[in-house]
Amino acid sequence: MLKSFYYLIRYFPFYFKLFRDYNRIKLYSKELLREVRLKFPKWEDVVSPENQNRMRDYILIQTMWTAGFCLLRGDRIEDNELKAIVNISALAPLYDDFFDKMDMPSDKIIRLVNTPFDYNSSSSIEDLFLEFSKRVHQNVQDVPFYLENAKRVFKAQYESKKLVSDKSLNWEGVKDIAFEKGAATIICMCNMLNKKLSGQEEKLMCQLGGVAQYLDDLFDLREDFIEGRQTLANPMVSVVDKKNGFIVEVGVLKSMLKDFDYNNSNKKAFLFPVTYILGATLLTLDRYASLEKRTGGVFEIEKYSRDDLVVDMDQFSNRWKAFKLSSKV
Repeated sequence: MLKSFYYLIRYFPFYFKLFRDYNRIKLYSKELLREVRLKFPKWEDVVSPENQNRMRDYILIQTMWTAGFCLLRGDRIEDNELKAIVNISALAPLYDDFFDKMDMPSDKIIRLVNTPFDYNSSSSIEDLFLEFSKRVHQNVQDVPFYLENAKRVFKAQYESKKLVSDKSLNWEGVKDIAFEKGAATIICMCNMLNKKLSGQEEKLMCQLGGVAQYLDDLFDLREDFIEGRQTLANPMVSVVDKKNGFIVEVGVLKSMLKDFDYNNSNKKAFLFPVTYILGATLLTLDRYASLEKRTGGVFEIEKYSRDDLVVDMDQFSNRWKAFKLSSKV
């Protein structure tokens, strides 16, 4: 507790900058979604409540750590960068569904990303995707480079289809695919910024992508269990083992950051929004540990309700718990 307050006070100027960026993100995303919703009178039919929540969470989490990454470099996130990241975060849940639920042909997905201004839509969900995709193109300075990175995201997403299997897959193989999926996404987003990643920064972002994928997979645990998709979280054989594995990866991330030439204040500013990912992951794992204890020390997901598995990060109490947990790793 005291350690958390110490860092909060010592690095307050950087946290204040992040708070201002947080307000910029909230303001723009609110304006964006209001503008887009007007074009879809049957909004609730186009975007499920679940995807609306995912969209909101992706926007906040991904844009905040990107703002933190800019502070690591000694910069502030520019308006065009913020808009590009918010829009690619908004389309992310739809992009996932194209692969996992709709089984959309590959060429259509590629054209939705690459040529949004020339694409002839055939559904409302494609129309919505195009709204965000067009804005990405309008705000990224180097579109060809963005599309080059987006190709890596597509390949990683397509590769993850192999994780749907009724046979037990090799853990290292599952981890490699999951880490590449997370890494490809984060590297793509960082290379949408006006200043491209250095070689050292790319290695750091690869590791952050793997760490962030843990949280993504934990949040999707029930859905992945039902669909037979093996991930960093599914199957949940032992919550303690999952937690220990996650903490090891966080240690690798922090060790890599320690080797950077950036000053310590900038490093702390970068880690502050990342702690949301770390804390939310640990809090979710703690919830799963309590469920495991309830069923005699064995994690039996089929015996838990959806509400049992959900940790509502909109609640201030959960955010505070997550913040305290993150200071311990």
